[in-house]
Amino acid sequence: MKYWIIGASSGIGREIAMQLSELGNEVVVSSSNKSNLEKLNEGNHEKFKLLSFDVSNKAEVNEACNIIKEDSGDALCIIYMAARYDAYEQDKGKESKLGNYENIINVNIIGLLHIIENMHNHLKNTKKRSKFIICSSLVAFKGLPFSQPYSLTKAALYNLSSSFFAENHKYFDVKVITPGFVDTPLTRKNKFDMPFIISASKAAQIIIKGLNSKKYEISFPLVTRIIMVSLSIMPHFIYNFLIKKFS
Repeated sequence: MKYWIIGASSGIGREIAMQLSELGNEVVVSSSNKSNLEKLNEGNHEKFKLLSFDVSNKAEVNEACNIIKEDSGDALCIIYMAARYDAYEQDKGKESKLGNYENIINVNIIGLLHIIENMHNHLKNTKKRSKFIICSSLVAFKGLPFSQPYSLTKAALYNLSSSFFAENHKYFDVKVITPGFVDTPLTRKNKFDMPFIISASKAAQIIIKGLNSKKYEISFPLVTRIIMVSLSIMPHFIYNFLIKKFS
């Protein structure tokens, strides 16, 4: 199976690419950050095929997908890790700033839809069963203070993954990844403590193990998942009371 990792220039996506390659897999890596992609091949004898493009640019996505279709092999695993995030800023007495929300939505949601539109039928018709993996987040379970607009995009991806699975489970595998806090360039923008944070290397190990499992959702760490699921099923009046009391 060939692996195509979209959003592989840093963070979890980069670690997944490195570990899959070390296991002997053929890996195509994509990102809009061409210089970071090229660093993946430094000292690695060009073991990665580099395909740089901007997921929010439909024409560039069309071109990249056509290249993948021409040489996808018997089966293809697409792992959509591309994400944008700006730390929500709010200081007392100052104007709140949502960050570059248009770019966040374009990359996190619109970019994925561009890929799905191009690759959907191709995945249904590969010789062997293919896979489509979507990275959401545990923040999708409950809106937390200062997490928008990033959290709304991850909630959208969680919903989309469920719908996409229902439509396509007969043809190819669909899985969703819901990580908690992972030490990456994105999360280092945060100005608050991140409980139960794990390394990108550890996250990649968990994800790769989950790729070959029968489970639909790859979620970690367990303690963070328990907390977020508990918040999601908690009656609103209790949750709102706690928010008012402790924030």
